[in-house]
Amino acid sequence: MPESKRPLSVPPVPQPNGTKAKDVPTIVQVSRPFMTHAELSHLHTLTIASNKKTTYNQQKHQIFQFLFQVSKSIKLPLRVLSLAMNYYQRYYLYYVFEDHGNNPTNDPLVEAENDSFLVATTCLFLASKNEDCIKKLKDVQAVCNRIRDLDGESRNFLKGGVSSSIPLADFQRKVIMNLEFKLLQVIKFDFTSGAGNVPSVDQLVVIFAKQLKLSYKLTFFAWLISFDIMSTPLLLTLPPHCIALAILIVTLNLQPTDIEAKYADEFSESAAIGATLDSIDSMKDFRCPETLVNEGIVYVLDYYIHQMNFLVLNEYMPPVNAEIGKAQIFKFMDLKSKFNDLSILSEQSVSTNALLKQDKYLRKWDTGVCVKGAARFIIGNKRRRFDAEYAILRPQ
Repeated sequence: MPESKRPLSVPPVPQPNGTKAKDVPTIVQVSRPFMTHAELSHLHTLTIASNKKTTYNQQKHQIFQFLFQVSKSIKLPLRVLSLAMNYYQRYYLYYVFEDHGNNPTNDPLVEAENDSFLVATTCLFLASKNEDCIKKLKDVQAVCNRIRDLDGESRNFLKGGVSSSIPLADFQRKVIMNLEFKLLQVIKFDFTSGAGNVPSVDQLVVIFAKQLKLSYKLTFFAWLISFDIMSTPLLLTLPPHCIALAILIVTLNLQPTDIEAKYADEFSESAAIGATLDSIDSMKDFRCPETLVNEGIVYVLDYYIHQMNFLVLNEYMPPVNAEIGKAQIFKFMDLKSKFNDLSILSEQSVSTNALLKQDKYLRKWDTGVCVKGAARFIIGNKRRRFDAEYAILRPQ
């Protein structure tokens, strides 16, 4: 749902006693948990220079590995890692991605806020709070700095050569608090995405697999795909239950027999797998619109076709598929050719540059707007409540 921006204040509303009420802040930010691929591309053109797109993608992969190590060290569940990657990618939709070290003014604070690893640390810290897995910030910092081989010695972090040394942890804490404030504005204070009562993609994959009575190997294969998908923008475009069902449909169509699993079980016969596929009613059984599931299927297949050699799933499978006698990637390519006629989302109505530029939500966010309390953040499904209030303040 597009953002609604209005003047900083509405005219004072006359009161019965003749006095005037105070001005009412009316810059409204409506959360938008999911976007189209065209909207993501448009925002990236504003925040990531064309010569830095490769650097951003490479660093995003490093960030995912970094956050995984941190999560493992402080025993955070995978749903926190998934939400942290969601926040990280969402942050750079609205704030410019700069190379670490690009700081013409030599301002230590700007230098630190441009550090993608500190941004990632902030995302993990906020995600842990949203998922009710709260960790002390100093503990998160200690693990992050140890993994990055940063010492905790005091040094000068003040601009202009002022002689004053403070511990690294204290300076980082200040930066992380600033970044968290920015991140909260980016997500519009919407904590329903990734909330503790909403299962993540990897959890839903297991839940749906049990519902479909899939074997351990098939479930493990699907779970590995869900792990690889965590670092992709698919989480910004589709709801988690649609992604989970798409992953299971891809798994059932691939029918992997050579996956290396810790626990062996009898592999389901092709006929049984075919019957399971035919019995799936995406809307009735899982409340997933078919178009969204198809969108997830196409994205997953494209992702593995282009990135197979760099993903975790590749480590659990032999280089050559015994069934076709070729590399594993050819099974994904063959399946993609069979799904060419799938009905997916049409973005023609929202993909033109003129329409994207008109959408006020798709602009770099100015954090100064909220400093004086001049902005109001609303969850998308509460928009009608705001419309009713606005009609009272500004009667036609």
